[in-house]
Amino acid sequence: MKSINLLLKNNHIKILLIILISLIIDNFFILKINNPPAWDQGYHLSNVFKMYNVLEDKSINISEKFNQLLNITDSYRGPLTYFISALFMKFFNNSYHYAYLSNQIFNIISIISIFNLGKLLKNQSTGVWASIIFTFSTLILNQRSDYLIDLSLTSFCTIGFLFFTKWYLDKNIFSFYSCLAGISLGLVFLTKPTGIIIFTFPLILI
Repeated sequence: MKSINLLLKNNHIKILLIILISLIIDNFFILKINNPPAWDQGYHLSNVFKMYNVLEDKSINISEKFNQLLNITDSYRGPLTYFISALFMKFFNNSYHYAYLSNQIFNIISIISIFNLGKLLKNQSTGVWASIIFTFSTLILNQRSDYLIDLSLTSFCTIGFLFFTKWYLDKNIFSFYSCLAGISLGLVFLTKPTGIIIFTFPLILI
């Protein structure tokens, strides 16, 4: 009993429990989906399966495969979300269920980033509570049991803010965190180029 209490006092164990509970809840909601996807969701899901088919095609060389991957979407929606989801499906199963469940990747990135931001700016307890509020808010629950690119954009923006905050607090112009912050901006751009706007005002204030 004492060892269990010690484990439950460990904030990293709490974050792991939050992730596991969210996975169980998401599975429950996804299994209840019987209706065909709406227009936006259908568009995004079709891109995921296109991406999956390109990754699975053994008849084209790497250069042609790369070109086809980039040409999956020619709108303001970047290809990164579809690519990550397609890789997830490649490891598990090519189905709607796993396409929806791939949202857990972005959920985990968000939870860990929020926890670390809370810990960095206040303390670990703040990080845990912020992660709980995020994970179990109805808006995020709906996003995880649907397929859009808003959750992936949220995850990369959140980890971007984490790296920019670490860089700012590091007080060095050039640091390891500056490289990670730059990479996170690239991930945001590959998810949805217009998402860069989210960083405009905070960077101006810095």
